[in-house]
Amino acid sequence: MKKPLLFILLCFLSFTGFAQSGNLFGIVRKNYYGTVYDPIDSSIILQQFDSATIRLGNLDLSNGSVSNISTTAYNEPVNLTGAALNPYDNTFNFIGYADIISFDLSSGAILHRATLNNPIAASYFDNFRFNNSDSTMYGLARRTIYDSTTMMNTGEVYLAKINTLTGTITQISPTSVAQGYAMSGSAIDPYQMVYYFSTGSTLMGIDIYNGAIFSNPSIQLPAQTYFDNFTYSCADSTIYGLVRQNFFSYVLDTLFPGDSVAVLDSATLRLGKIDPNTGVVIIVSPTTVDQGGYSLNAGSVVDPSTMTYYYSNGAAIVGVSLASGAMVSNNNFNFADGDYFDLMRNFGNCIAATAVRTNSGSTGISETNGFSSVSIFPNPANEFIQIETDEILKSIDIISLDGKNVSGLSGASVMNRIDISSLSSGIYFLKAVSGNGQAAFMRFVKGN
Repeated sequence: MKKPLLFILLCFLSFTGFAQSGNLFGIVRKNYYGTVYDPIDSSIILQQFDSATIRLGNLDLSNGSVSNISTTAYNEPVNLTGAALNPYDNTFNFIGYADIISFDLSSGAILHRATLNNPIAASYFDNFRFNNSDSTMYGLARRTIYDSTTMMNTGEVYLAKINTLTGTITQISPTSVAQGYAMSGSAIDPYQMVYYFSTGSTLMGIDIYNGAIFSNPSIQLPAQTYFDNFTYSCADSTIYGLVRQNFFSYVLDTLFPGDSVAVLDSATLRLGKIDPNTGVVIIVSPTTVDQGGYSLNAGSVVDPSTMTYYYSNGAAIVGVSLASGAMVSNNNFNFADGDYFDLMRNFGNCIAATAVRTNSGSTGISETNGFSSVSIFPNPANEFIQIETDEILKSIDIISLDGKNVSGLSGASVMNRIDISSLSSGIYFLKAVSGNGQAAFMRFVKGN
């Protein structure tokens, strides 16, 4: 039986800013408050106002410092429903009131905006993520349906994708897969091509190819315990999140002394991971890594280079080891000019992922991401790397894990043999663009 209302579960969370590892991209929000008094009688308040401006920013995970990439401050609202970093067109995407807006990662300028439009029926676009293995942004097309017979509202949720240039939402699910979702995160497994979200009690896995339910196990946790702020790690093909346990005490009701009222005293947070097939949550952290909660619109990120999970508690960026579950960093946000760091995303996790589970009715991912044949050797390398491909290359860029372009070739200077001797040791991505505009990302390791 359907429940009467579409629901979005708002758990015990902090609603302030957030951040991530190495260097994270996000929205720097600065709030303004003011009061206008009567010029004759200063005790009379004529108007009270608050507003905010936003810019694209960058968070240094090593010390919590937040710098502004944008030179212009924009008067834009920020919707809590998601954000996506597209490394292929170098944009950071978020939703305002009814528009999807794209920041340029390099300059922080707004490149384009488009009003959300679902040709099937008006809907929101929530919980969205970018899938690196097919260069597509997926989320939930959500809407409320009014039944004139029962005079009740029911919720409908469909897996969907969006065109950021036009704002067009394309529903993939043929029928609704849920009545609502919990604002506890979302994840995409780019290898198996499955999109995950939570209804609060169930982890829903939706087949990206056809929008059908791929898996829907109940989340296995004790009472008053929740699995929040989850994200997918391509470093070890695992969904990580925060296991939150609430603690209550009981006080007497002042109006009805015979009754008691539960009061939330605190909550503990530990790193956990979930089996998407069974719903079983394994707690990784031996003890709590933080008290209180996490920032709802901050999100969570995994740094594959250090195998660290990052989240925001509102005032600080907290890093937790994926291996031990122990807290490895806790740095207060330090703003150059801002109050909150929202919707944080990183550049390196999953960037070179390739779909393993294929769709027999699909022509494959090469049409949207990469060439039919391309490879790098040797890998690891110390002095040079060689690109093997039948394509004529238009440009080549080498990008660090935090999204910075450290080397580039274009036009006549493009060669398939590239000198990397001046690079510091570590993990890099090579972005090769062919003459027809197709892009391929390949990961390589620079040795000592």
